[in-house]
Amino acid sequence: MSLTDSDYNFYGRREILDLLNKRVRGLRDGYRQNLALLGSRHVGKTALLKRFISNFEDKDVIVLYLDLESRDFSYFVQQFSKTILYHFLKSQNLPLHEDLKLLCESCRLSIPATTAEIESIQNLLKEGKNNEVYASLLNLSDVFYGETKKSLVLIFDEFQNLENFPLTDVYVELGKRIMTQKNCLYITTSSNQEQARDIFSEKLSLLFGNFEIVEILPFDLATSQGLIDHNLEGIKIGLYLKNFLADFTGGYPLYINMLCQELICLTALYRQEEIYAPIITQAIENLVFNPWGVISRHFELTVSDLRKGKPSLSLCSLLVALSEGKHRIVDAAQYLNLKPTGVTQRINNLLEADVVEKNGNYYHIKDKLFRYWIKYVYQRRVKAIDLEPGRGRKSFKEEINRCVNEFQMVARKDLSLRIMDLLHKFDEEDFELGGRRYKLNAFKDVSQLKLRLGAGNFLDALLASSSEGQWLIVLKKDPILDHDLSSLAEEIKKLSPRPGRCVLISLSGLDESAKVRALQEKWWIWNEAQVNTLMHLYDEPYLIK
Repeated sequence: MSLTDSDYNFYGRREILDLLNKRVRGLRDGYRQNLALLGSRHVGKTALLKRFISNFEDKDVIVLYLDLESRDFSYFVQQFSKTILYHFLKSQNLPLHEDLKLLCESCRLSIPATTAEIESIQNLLKEGKNNEVYASLLNLSDVFYGETKKSLVLIFDEFQNLENFPLTDVYVELGKRIMTQKNCLYITTSSNQEQARDIFSEKLSLLFGNFEIVEILPFDLATSQGLIDHNLEGIKIGLYLKNFLADFTGGYPLYINMLCQELICLTALYRQEEIYAPIITQAIENLVFNPWGVISRHFELTVSDLRKGKPSLSLCSLLVALSEGKHRIVDAAQYLNLKPTGVTQRINNLLEADVVEKNGNYYHIKDKLFRYWIKYVYQRRVKAIDLEPGRGRKSFKEEINRCVNEFQMVARKDLSLRIMDLLHKFDEEDFELGGRRYKLNAFKDVSQLKLRLGAGNFLDALLASSSEGQWLIVLKKDPILDHDLSSLAEEIKKLSPRPGRCVLISLSGLDESAKVRALQEKWWIWNEAQVNTLMHLYDEPYLIK
C-alpha cells in the first residue's frame, strides 16, 4: 500500500458518491442536474471523483475528467479531444491509443463527424483562433451524442482556472452550452470557494439555480477515527492517541493517510506492535518539522505561493498573528503594530486565497494543521537563531509531547466542564453556527446544576449569568427525546429568575418531535458539529463523544 493507492486510501463520502451516481442516472433518464463540489484543498474532492470514475459502469454514458489546475489552454484542448475518443473506443472494446492522431484514425469510421470536428479544432488551435477552438470544443458533446446517443459527463476539476486561458468571455460561452446541452452533465470542483461562488452568482448568474452546490468538508471525528482504523489495520493504538490524530489533522484525509503511513513505517522499523506517544511524536516530527518532510514541504510551497507578488512577509506575518490567537482585526493590528486598514487588506488577500475563513468578526486559518505548522515551525524558522544544533528539533518534540498530554487531559474532562470552559471564553461576539447567527454573551458566572426528569433521571445543565440575563444550557451526549423536553419545561418553570435563553446541546441530536417542540419553545439547538465550530473558533480541541 502507498500514498498513491487511491483504492486503499479512499474512505467515506458514501452519500456524495451516491449523489453523483443518482445525477448520472437522472441524465440517462432525461433529467439533468449539474453539480458543483466546493471544498478546501486536500479535503478529498479529486479522490472522490476518481473513486466515482473508477467504479462507474454505464456504456451509454462517457465520463470525461479534466484537471484544470496549473494547465495551459493547449493541454486542455488536447486532453478534452483525446479523452472523448479514448473512452469511446474503450466503450466499444476496441484497441486503445494515447496519441491523438492514432485515436482519430481508429474512430474515423465509427464516429466520422466527431473525428472531423476534433481535427478541425486542432487546425484552429494551430492558427491561434482560441475563441473558435473553445466554442467548438464545448460543442463536441452535441456532435458526439448525435452520432452515438451516448451522453457525456464533463468534470472540470478546479474549474475557476478557465479564467486563466487566453479567451474572451469564457463563462459566457460556457453558460450558453450548459443552458442548451440537455445530454451533457457538468460537474465542477473548486478549492477556492469564495471565487467559485462569485463565478456562479455573477458570471454564471442565470445558471446558479441549475447547479447543485455540494460542500465537501473535512471528516468529522468519527469518520477520521474510522479512516485511522482503516489505515492502521492490525496495529494497536490507544483511543486517546487515535483521537489526538483525528483532532490534530483537522479531519483532512490526506494528512491522516500520510501520518498513518509514517506510523506504519516506524512501527516496522522499531518492531512495535502498538503505537505509543513517542512514535506519534517521531512521525509528526518527520513529516511536519523536518524541512524535507512531505507535509512541511507542502506548507512551505503554500507560503511561497502566498508571497508571490506581495511585500515580503506581509501575509505571512498576519498568518503568524492568527496562529497566535489574534483572530480579530483590531487584535492582529495591535500584535503587528499596524493600522487596522492595513490588516484588513491583508486579510482580504488571505480570504481570496481560501487560506483564511471568517465567522462574525473572527478570522481563522482554515487548515488546522497548517495553523499549527505556522505557529510552531514556520514562525521559529523565521525568528529564531539555532545556536545549538538540534535545539529547534528538541523544542518541537517537547511541544508535540505537551500537545499530546494536554489533549488527553482535556479529552478526559466531563462534557459539562468542557462547555463551562467554552462559555467563559464568550465575549459578546456574533457567530454563525449551522447557517444561523448567534449573539454570545460575556458570562460573569457559570455554575452546574441537575434537572430532574422524573423516576430518578436527571439532565446535566449549566446556569450562566451575564449582564443581559441568564442562560440555561442543557447537556446530553445521547439523543434528546420529546418526553425529555416535557420534563425540562416543567423544571424551567421552577427556576428563579427564569432563564432568558435556553440552549440544548446534544452530541447525538434530537428526534424530530423534540426538534419541533424546541423550536416552538424558541430554544436554541446546538449539535456536535456546531459546538465543535465554537471549539475551533476559540482554538480548543474538538469534543469527542
